[in-house]
Parts: sequence; structure tokens; C-alpha cells
Amino acid sequence: MERQKLVVADADVVSRCRAVTIPGSYAVLPRANRVLGSLPVLDGAQAQVLAAPPHSRTYVAHELILSPGGGSSRPVLGDLEQFLYVLEGGIELHFDGQVHHLAIGGYCWLPPGRPFEFRNPDGAPSRALWLRRRYMPAKDTDIPGAIIRQEKDIPAFPEDTYMEQHLIPYEDLGFDMGCNLLSFQAGTYFSFVESHIMEHGLYMLQGRGIYWLNGDYVEVQKDDFMYMAPYCPQFFFATGWEESRYLVYKDVNRDYEGLL
Repeated sequence: MERQKLVVADADVVSRCRAVTIPGSYAVLPRANRVLGSLPVLDGAQAQVLAAPPHSRTYVAHELILSPGGGSSRPVLGDLEQFLYVLEGGIELHFDGQVHHLAIGGYCWLPPGRPFEFRNPDGAPSRALWLRRRYMPAKDTDIPGAIIRQEKDIPAFPEDTYMEQHLIPYEDLGFDMGCNLLSFQAGTYFSFVESHIMEHGLYMLQGRGIYWLNGDYVEVQKDDFMYMAPYCPQFFFATGWEESRYLVYKDVNRDYEGLL
């Protein structure tokens, strides 16, 4: 009898799990199903892996959970470009001899080879999305300078059936990645099924909706992370009663000469 109760309890837990991984196509990772871990560069902070090789090919993404006073244990330096976006609380960014205070919606893009440090200056935990990739130089283009801004200062423009903000101005061909904020009023949706050649990483910031991914209907909501492989057909429908917003990464502005 006790064993039967245990089996029923386990089945109930599994039936409520929304995590999905389809190799080579897409993955949905709700916050409840992500595992906390440690990274050598962090002190007083933990990280949840969102995307990493071999699953993702162009980028690595973590959600950072910073305790009060927690952050980087030493200057972060390497040949990777860096993108940080504050999800909750605040972050103090030390870069190029200056200190920048980033609240919710604050973000930075930092070029490769430039050291920086970050920490949580508040008395409550902070959360941030940390995305990195190896910068791909291109002929006749310079590596852009750092961007440190708040999302509210970025103009929004209509794109298809939603509003879009380019946190990284990838109209400049020096950038090889884009991070866009998309906002959907409840009941709105893409006007067509997209099948991008880009690899995507998507973090739900607000609201909920239905994503159609390579033939599957998947419910998504605030704090979910989604991975989409190149060419994965995708379509979004915003449900619920409030605006839905998400932050999406994609690789841009580079040809495939190195593969030919």
C-alpha cells in the first residue's frame, strides 16, 4: 500500500512537469526544473545552466542567483563577448574604471577581451541572465564599443503584430549577435510561422502564451527559458490577461565562408 502511494505521488509530480527537450529542435526549461550549480568565477552566487554545448552551438546562457554581496570572485576576462540582463533586484557593474548601477531591465553588452566585475549591492537576492559567445570578427568591420543601458531607454517599434526593442543595435554589422525584447498584447500572435536560420535563446519576462515549435504546441510562462535550433519552425500566441514579454537572442550578420 505504501509503495502504491509513492508511485501515485511520483506520477503526479511528473504529470505537472512542463520541461521538454527535443534534441536538434527545441527545449523548454521552466525555472522549477532547472538545477542550481556553482561556477569558479562566482562567489556568493549560483547559476542555472540554460544553454550550453553540445545542445547550443553559438552561445552559453546561465541564470545567475546572487546573494546579497555576491557576484564575480575576480575580474572576468576572456575572448568572449558578454551580455548581462537584470531580471530581479540590482547589479553593480565595474567596467573600464567606472561603476554602473543596473536595476531590473538594466543590461550590458561588453566586447571581448575587456575585464569586468559584477555584484549584488542590495540586501535581497538578485537574478540576472548571463549570455556569452565567442566573437566572430568580420572583414572591414570594427569591434563595437560597450553598451550599458536600461531597456526603458530603448525605443520600441511595431514589427509584424508586436512591439520590438533592439537592446543590441545589430544594424551595425560589427555586432554578430542580437538581443531583442518582444512585447505582445494578450490575444496577439505572429502573423506567420517563422523558420529562422538563426539559433535562438528565449527568456519569458512576463505573461504567458502558446508556442508552436516544429509541430508541437507548448505552454510557456514567466521565467521559462526556451532553446530553438536553427530552422526550427516557430509561432507564438499570447494568452492570459496581461501583456507578454520575452527577451530573445540570435546570431546575426555573419556569412558561412568558414564552413565552405
